[in-house]
Amino acid sequence: MNMKHYFVKAMLASLVLVSGNALADTTKYNGTIIGTPIKALMPLGNGDGVVLTQFAGIVSLSENPPSLGSINCVGMGLQNVENKTNADFYCNIKQSDADSIDIKGTVKDTGADSGGKFKVIGGSGKWASASGKGEFVRVEKGETANKTHIKMEIKTP
Repeated sequence: MNMKHYFVKAMLASLVLVSGNALADTTKYNGTIIGTPIKALMPLGNGDGVVLTQFAGIVSLSENPPSLGSINCVGMGLQNVENKTNADFYCNIKQSDADSIDIKGTVKDTGADSGGKFKVIGGSGKWASASGKGEFVRVEKGETANKTHIKMEIKTP
């Protein structure tokens, strides 16, 4: 009887572990970011420059219903003599005081084309301990604002 009791407990424990893993949710989002980049360039002796960037704006995500949030980013990279830039960056997408997503990525800006990839490295609220990945491409570059399309996949525990 004792052996049967332990077997049932072991089976229940394994079901709890399996169902706990099955509760992880992966959601795909598409969105648009409109924001203002600020760049500072420190020239190097070889003609290249170290570029420091800051970006702030509004992001719209394809949730149901669609949601709006703010985005703030900082980055640092290298700009060559042809004005082509590679930079690493960190961003926080804040949907509310409680819910935000943190990302880390790389941007490549060749002048006409700009885009990159990123990883979701956490968050808060509904995105606490989130992971995932995404990509983005700038579709419009203006004097005071850029428009960027974003795609991401977020996995929450």
